[in-house]
Amino acid sequence: MTRSPFRFAQQESQVRRTAAGVALVMALSLMAALGQVADGQYDDALMAQADDAPTQVVVVTAKRLSGA
Repeated sequence: MTRSPFRFAQQESQVRRTAAGVALVMALSLMAALGQVADGQYDDALMAQADDAPTQVVVVTAKRLSGA
């Protein structure tokens, strides 16, 4: 008996799609993890810089002009 090459191609296509899906999930997970690490480092650097400098408070007030 001979096997149909179509069935092999169909299975190979399914394996490739599965592998591509796994690779996509892994890539997105890695990027999310790196983003969380970067956010933490940024927050730490911002707080370290804020501790060295005096605190400044800016208050903005505005009036609405009638007829504008």
